[in-house]
Amino acid sequence: MSRRAIQAVLALSVVLMAAGIILKVTGDGDADTVGTVAVALASVGSIVASVGSSSRAARENDGPDR
Repeated sequence: MSRRAIQAVLALSVVLMAAGIILKVTGDGDADTVGTVAVALASVGSIVASVGSSSRAARENDGPDR
């Protein structure tokens, strides 16, 4: 995963998390459900970015650091 893609996924995750928290706090009924879905999507996005970052770092550091 490219560095730009990782940054884009993390930025989107931050926006979704903030929107989800706001909807969960201020909303009721459907807005609360939408907030829960947004927070879940943000969590998945941050996990995907973390895995992409780890795999990128592993590819760049193939040899031992000595």
